[in-house]
Amino acid sequence: MTTAPKTQNIPETTVHSVITTVKGLVSVMSREIELLRAMKIKEMSELQEQKLVLVNAYEQGSSQLKKDPSFMQHLDPLLKEELRDVIQLLNTTVTENETALLAAKTSNERLMQAVVEAVQEQKIKSSTSYSQTGVLAAQKAQTAQATTPMHLNQCL
Repeated sequence: MTTAPKTQNIPETTVHSVITTVKGLVSVMSREIELLRAMKIKEMSELQEQKLVLVNAYEQGSSQLKKDPSFMQHLDPLLKEELRDVIQLLNTTVTENETALLAAKTSNERLMQAVVEAVQEQKIKSSTSYSQTGVLAAQKAQTAQATTPMHLNQCL
């Protein structure tokens, strides 16, 4: 008879643990979103270890709960509601985090492309080598910039 309350308490304890873990994960991810929006990428590395620990704990807790889903029928309704609420909050935060990560990635890619183009342009301008046609590369770049396209109307 003492084993029945113990088995009922294990899922409830696990639910409390999952709720606490999810709240911590949401907090870390929210901070990560703030850092991404502020483009403070280097500071995010401090959060990665903490985030990894929380993700592993969440996976462990949720896998324990999935082993016996029937316990949800006997779970306190307030606890069940709190679990649903934090999972919904986690899903929303994950979506926001993904959006912020993609925005930061796109921004970094644009920046890198601008740097590459500026370096290539500077390299062409300051080049003292000859092109395949025998013209200095720097003169060719200047000529290309100075040339304006023209179309003559040949109808008379």
